[in-house]
Amino acid sequence: MVQADIVKRLLIETDVLLAVLNRSDPANLLARKVLEQDGLSLSPFSLLEVNLLARAGKLEIKNFGGFAKDLTQLLSAKSIRTLNDRPEYHSEARRLESAFRLTFFDSLHGAVAKVQREVIVSFDRAYDRLAKEGIKRLDPKDL
Repeated sequence: MVQADIVKRLLIETDVLLAVLNRSDPANLLARKVLEQDGLSLSPFSLLEVNLLARAGKLEIKNFGGFAKDLTQLLSAKSIRTLNDRPEYHSEARRLESAFRLTFFDSLHGAVAKVQREVIVSFDRAYDRLAKEGIKRLDPKDL
């Protein structure tokens, strides 16, 4: 477990969520370890990102209804708080995307982490560039 004095809340990025849900993903065990932590949140944009990846054919989900049900059960069983969208996430994301040349979704997840004052848990090193913004990334390997 991560020590309480180091972080209060952890924001799970989509890459971690997808690794948990895909047993054949090489990062599956590391991602599952993330879910053992207390104080987990999920960005409101992770669900949209998963949906768009599936619609674009970049993520194969054979039964989206079953997938959504399983995901709901997982989030509930692990007491993962799904955050609601807020206007300030979007204004901060636009700024971060421009200033740090982030992808659309990376800028949104980074903005959520900043506004909520949460540490983003992700394999994606792009978030390390946001340290000067007060946004900290925790690599699942470090848990």
